[in-house]
Amino acid sequence: MKAIQKSILAATGAALALTLTACGGGGGSENSGGGTGKNGAKADTRDPYAVLKAAKEKVAKQNSYKTKRLAKNSDGHERVEYAFSREPDLTDKKSWDYPLKPKNDGLDNYDQMVGTEDAIFTRNAGLADGRWLRTDVKDKAADKEAARKGEVQKRAEGELPNWLGVLGSSKGVAKVGEEKVGGKPAAHFKGTVVLDELEKYKGDAMRDWLRESFAKERRKRGHDKVDVDVWIGRDDLPLKAQESGKGSKGTSDTTEEYTDYGVDPKIQVPALKDSITLDQFAQEAYDKGRSGAGTKK
Repeated sequence: MKAIQKSILAATGAALALTLTACGGGGGSENSGGGTGKNGAKADTRDPYAVLKAAKEKVAKQNSYKTKRLAKNSDGHERVEYAFSREPDLTDKKSWDYPLKPKNDGLDNYDQMVGTEDAIFTRNAGLADGRWLRTDVKDKAADKEAARKGEVQKRAEGELPNWLGVLGSSKGVAKVGEEKVGGKPAAHFKGTVVLDELEKYKGDAMRDWLRESFAKERRKRGHDKVDVDVWIGRDDLPLKAQESGKGSKGTSDTTEEYTDYGVDPKIQVPALKDSITLDQFAQEAYDKGRSGAGTKK
């Protein structure tokens, strides 16, 4: 029975990784500051906070983008790839833990989650014989209304909205250079987010509850402050961002790269016939356990 409960908890926890959290939305700015940079390219001479605000607003307007994330801390490494679209409401997440585990039952060694407005599907090579586990969405109407109002943020958007928000809420953010990311020119902005100051911030760069949540999570990691870098392209769309910190529980470093803004991510939703619910999986596991116990002498 404990094995069954452990498997169900693992599947349920995985499903929660695709749930929605509240966040701000808003309009966008299409313009960059004037001036000319290297090789005759137009240099962005706007104030760093103006660029961050424009980027945050423009990201919020995107129907889709993809994120590649690599996180390192004292517990190990994790690589994650996210894709999502707002319309239709779809999310995809693939995650790899390090060190990599060998393949199981012919499936690749990553966990995958696919979310729709109706259900969340999860699959792990070592769980339920590699089949998709399905968790049906209970309150679709509430989720749709929150999305319509722009009050939700998909976890598949990565840390990007949070990082843009905390930089906009922090003092001393500066442009530190013009660089290329993936062959594209980008302005590099950097700031130190002091958690004591962030918790006292009362401006509109970030929603209060999200700001408080950001600080709380970093304090759990033993941090008092973190450094955040973001590389923003000429069109005000970020290409890369990074957070690093050092505290009582060691160092942590998270890097994300962003691509395919506005491009259909072509997320493949599992067929219902290829999935089972958590209740069905629990019943199967229970029946197998009873059958196995009955054959013992």
